[in-house]
Amino acid sequence: MLCCTNCFTHSFLKKEIGKASTKNGECSFCNSKKDYPLCTPSSLIDLFQPLLDLYSEASSGQLINELLQDDWKMFSKNINKKNQLQLISRIAGLENLKSKKFTSRFVMNKAYIGKWGAFTHELKHENRFFPKNAIDTYQLSELFNYLIMPNEKNPKYVFRARINHQSKILPITEMGKPPLVESKDGRANPKGISYFYGASDEKTAIAESRPYKSEAVCVAKFKVHKKISLIDLRDPKRTISPFGLDDDTLFLLYREHMPFLGHLSATLSKPVLPHKKELEYLPTQYLCELIKYNKFNGIVFKSSLEKGDNCVFFDDSFLKGVKVETYIVSDTMVKSVKQRIKK
Repeated sequence: MLCCTNCFTHSFLKKEIGKASTKNGECSFCNSKKDYPLCTPSSLIDLFQPLLDLYSEASSGQLINELLQDDWKMFSKNINKKNQLQLISRIAGLENLKSKKFTSRFVMNKAYIGKWGAFTHELKHENRFFPKNAIDTYQLSELFNYLIMPNEKNPKYVFRARINHQSKILPITEMGKPPLVESKDGRANPKGISYFYGASDEKTAIAESRPYKSEAVCVAKFKVHKKISLIDLRDPKRTISPFGLDDDTLFLLYREHMPFLGHLSATLSKPVLPHKKELEYLPTQYLCELIKYNKFNGIVFKSSLEKGDNCVFFDDSFLKGVKVETYIVSDTMVKSVKQRIKK
């Protein structure tokens, strides 16, 4: 049986399969009908063994494929759970994995999350400019290296929406970042500092403008016409590859860095109520300022309102306006959950 590059999500692993491949064809494990580079699963054991060593058998644990998916977003959507387990069994040369449960050998260290929490609380409520619980900016900056978006995955186009109360389409010159004097507090920028906020598609851009039903929204398309360096904060488990690392680095990444980076990702995408944004945006503004200080051009993060992604460019000289189109909002869907308050 042969596996293919389409079974997995991590680029590093895909490249290694490509190097080991002797032919293209139909995979034995995933549902892909296209010809992808194939290799024998057992040839991947040297890559997987350090990762598998992070786990040990435990009667109250999970199947090993479930752990790998939860911790690293290992498998693509093309391969079902049954075949995931069969593939790992072939890679590791182990039988009866479906009857064995595993758990992490290590307790996740959430100390850095606690430090970040104490720091952000002080930033919001105690000391704004000279916090006593200051984060180690050098250590935090080092983590950015795990999150640099590969050049081939950088966006080629981004979209920006504005609610339009005029009777004509807004010109492309009015669809960029706001003037400094009109710049309000944002998720990435403090008041008075202007960044370009965009989205990966028109639908997400419209949702992020938070329009009412029947309002007109102008959506501008911008081309990214220069080489950029972005920090990808959408999903560290999918972004960061555990392969090709030495044992100490893998251990440190798994036990300490991944929990913290996942926390930052969730914080950046978390919905914030408009009347609380002045304070709640302070931690993410600090984070983005540090990213900019480290010479990166912007960030990409999940939208909390749509399926697409959001992006922030610290400098809009990387963008060139292409066109503007107008949409009328036909519906806005509201869902609610009844809150039960203890008496």
